[in-house]
Amino acid sequence: MGALTLKSFSDELREWEFIESEGIDPMDSFGVNLRLSIRENQIFLAEPNDVTIPWLTDKGRLFFDGMFEETSSSKQTDWENFFKEVSELMYFVDHLNFQKQNGLSLIFAFENISLETLNMLYLLKQSCSFIDLRKVENYKSLNDLESAYQLSPLTQKPKIQMSTLAILLNTNPRYEGYVLNLNLRQRFLKGDFKLFNIGSMLDLTFPAHNLGSNFQIVKSLAEGTHLVCQDITNAEFPLIITNTELFKRSDSKLFVHIFKYAGLLQIAWNGLNILNHNISNVGIQSLNKFLPLSSEDFVNFFGLYYINVSLSATANMKKLTDLHLLNMFNLRSSSFKNQIFVDQNVRSLNKVVYDKLKKKMFKDYFYLPNNLFLEESETYINTQGLIKRTTKLLHFKKDAKTNWQITRRMYANSKSLMFFSNKKDNQLLNFDSINSFNFKNYVSFQFYAGQTLTSLSFYLNKQNSPIAKSWTSPLKSSKIKVYDTKVKNWLDDFFNNNGKDSFSYNSSVLINCYKILRSSTTNFF
Repeated sequence: MGALTLKSFSDELREWEFIESEGIDPMDSFGVNLRLSIRENQIFLAEPNDVTIPWLTDKGRLFFDGMFEETSSSKQTDWENFFKEVSELMYFVDHLNFQKQNGLSLIFAFENISLETLNMLYLLKQSCSFIDLRKVENYKSLNDLESAYQLSPLTQKPKIQMSTLAILLNTNPRYEGYVLNLNLRQRFLKGDFKLFNIGSMLDLTFPAHNLGSNFQIVKSLAEGTHLVCQDITNAEFPLIITNTELFKRSDSKLFVHIFKYAGLLQIAWNGLNILNHNISNVGIQSLNKFLPLSSEDFVNFFGLYYINVSLSATANMKKLTDLHLLNMFNLRSSSFKNQIFVDQNVRSLNKVVYDKLKKKMFKDYFYLPNNLFLEESETYINTQGLIKRTTKLLHFKKDAKTNWQITRRMYANSKSLMFFSNKKDNQLLNFDSINSFNFKNYVSFQFYAGQTLTSLSFYLNKQNSPIAKSWTSPLKSSKIKVYDTKVKNWLDDFFNNNGKDSFSYNSSVLINCYKILRSSTTNFF
């Protein structure tokens, strides 16, 4: 006689039917190693796979619920027609720019891209002079040294035990980087550690002294008139932790000098730490200094090319779109009306925005479906400088292409055309490769110094060697006005990163969890 089993249980999945694989968490800038349970090209379980970090947030555990959404449009993408039309348009615009004083440009705005795609975009920029590469987030960071845009090794467990004081400036490590918050909590439980917070009142699961929410407090710390200055002077190896939101201010460059004069930054101990908002942000700053997308870019352009960008979820893009709807920009008065809108994303998220701007700005709309996060082998640099890699585990979308394949096809078409306005850049030597695995050697050559260029040279690197500034510049710095304003208020919810990840907004489980949290903790909604 067999075992008595409910009929509904016959459709449930058994544990032995899963395929165990390894991946990383794309929801924060650390990229924690995950153990994924996969069956039928879908992820059903995500667990931490690191002995040193046995913790995973709800966003990292349930992000895959928003990945596997069937596309609403069953229309196949005509890839050949797209590349043909774009190539003809680029050739026509190049001849037009040769006769005009203010040339038209093709703007590539990107977010959450791998190192391979970023390097291919950079090669495309060198091939075509009228192509502009822009970040979506509106912040201007200092990327001269690695210590200016990433967390230093001092925030790791062996080094953080030496510090007795830390200051959080306009950041919430519990939501932005829970790995850092765990290290701070473990250091606090051992005793002899003070944590000060400048910003909103936060629940970090351990006590923290709130100094206020005004940048005037930072100025008083530099002048030595604040009561906390005595604790900073007596502290050993103090730390200052902030995030990329600080660099959205026009006076952000001055705060590095303020911390140096306040005694927080020393020659032998670099206590400044920048917590990034996503896993690809450090790699973007390591290659070059890309400007953010601004209103000046919309004056002379013939196409917008978005890669992994959601216009409705990003605050900077939503503001620029609303200004266009209000006719706040003085568009050019030329007769060129062949602007294109290219949406290279997992889903056609920007189709609604295109419908609003169809008659005012754009003529044609192209949607290029790219692969999911785990449908291609990619490489990232996290906020600690560690190299994180993903392997191809899924094959969910058949009509989609990888970001590297699409960008390489654009690069191949640009090399087959003769541009009149790009005589200088055409003499540059560029690396071209058909296989993405061989292209990783070029990526390794761009970022790190290696003895050989073999197929395994990039995979042998696990961490970069950050360079900290230990000298003072003899040049006199320019005067910068400090604005006496408050820091950005923090909201403790799942969607506080303003769309910096493309999975939370589509996850039904996270949306229901957020509704329960909002109804139980606040009375404003």
